[in-house]
Amino acid sequence: MTKMFFITGTDTDAGKTFCACALEAALRERGYSVRPYKPIAAGLEANGSNQDISRHLEAVGLHVPQSEIAALIYREPVAPHIAARKTGKEICFADLDLGLKRALSDNPDYLITEGAGGWLLPLGGNRVLPDWPGMRDMQVIIVVGMKLGCLNHALLTREAVLRRGFRVGGFITHSVSAELQPYYQENLETLQEMMGLPFLGDVRYEKSANIKEASSDLNLDLFLSL
Repeated sequence: MTKMFFITGTDTDAGKTFCACALEAALRERGYSVRPYKPIAAGLEANGSNQDISRHLEAVGLHVPQSEIAALIYREPVAPHIAARKTGKEICFADLDLGLKRALSDNPDYLITEGAGGWLLPLGGNRVLPDWPGMRDMQVIIVVGMKLGCLNHALLTREAVLRRGFRVGGFITHSVSAELQPYYQENLETLQEMMGLPFLGDVRYEKSANIKEASSDLNLDLFLSL
């Protein structure tokens, strides 16, 4: 039976994609079959590719069209509900369900679903992404972008996830720039003490050019126990 995880972040650019890809690469290296799923993606390059989707495909060694691992793709790099309004392509749970079904069709050992933006991503119509029923069977992994304010952002995200009744598997920290924030280690220790969740690793920014190298920063054995 496929184990399903949902990767969320404390903010946009917290490092969700990079950490999700590092996790996918680590699982693949251990011999597990992994399928990435990006329900909603916004922002296309001149060649029509989405950078996040391309990184997921690279991490798992898949050579398939972007639509195989994403339900909705918008050209402009803006909030998805705004992109949906501008294009007339509404964000429907039925579309997200269809994409999820497609991602699970090969019965992978692990499905790694990556959200967009932070936890309470607006979808339009006063809905947010966690309202999507398809997320209910997924354990949530929180990626904490290590910068000023990260402690508050991390604790607020954890509280919001738990308040909606989701299971939280653990959290990953990610240095969002080559220059570490002041008192980086002290902030790490505070998070480990206050989050009350399994700490799955500290993924460093300087390894962003090499997903496989970054995957060594993760405590995969702890993740496999979830």
